[in-house]
Amino acid sequence: MSVKISGWDPALKVLILVLTLLLGSCALFRKPPVVLKMAELPLAGEVCRIAVLPFTNQTEYSMAETMFSRFFVSALIEEGNYLVAQEGDVRRILLQMHVMPGQELSSEQIRAVADRLGAQIVISGAVLEMRDKISYGKKLEPSLAVVLRIMEAASGRTLWVTYNRAEGRDYRNIMHFGVINSVAALAQKVSVEILKVWENEGLKECTE
Repeated sequence: MSVKISGWDPALKVLILVLTLLLGSCALFRKPPVVLKMAELPLAGEVCRIAVLPFTNQTEYSMAETMFSRFFVSALIEEGNYLVAQEGDVRRILLQMHVMPGQELSSEQIRAVADRLGAQIVISGAVLEMRDKISYGKKLEPSLAVVLRIMEAASGRTLWVTYNRAEGRDYRNIMHFGVINSVAALAQKVSVEILKVWENEGLKECTE
């Protein structure tokens, strides 16, 4: 898998590239989502209000970023009970700030977005790989690779970076009903996996 990440800080891009190459080359079995911690979450992880920025699509799969981001937001709401800012409100604020699609936000812009939405953390992400079961007439395993960033609302700095890659066949021996056969179902599964790992690492379920 070739990895390119546009619109992100160069140091983060190098870090993620090394991570994806290491995991892809040395893992005989699929590993769970990997979380790189630069700093601790605010409020000891007891956050409820989250703003999710539009994800970017680094694949040739049309609307990959929209598909995955909506499954991920649904997981935040349904699995963690988090209060997620409306997608339309986020896009309206970015438009008012003259932020172009795919443009990396500065720390000041992240703080401004979070302040206007009342968010405690801000999440951005990129879809690095998305492949459906049938591509150009060939039968393939659906696959998905994503990288997500949790940023502090008060400072705009990156706190956690998370990488996750999965294929439909990865769940053959785990899920009793067998292989995941669609990229949509895989996106839903990957979203929940990431959230569960975050909670294990210290993100608390919202109780508001």
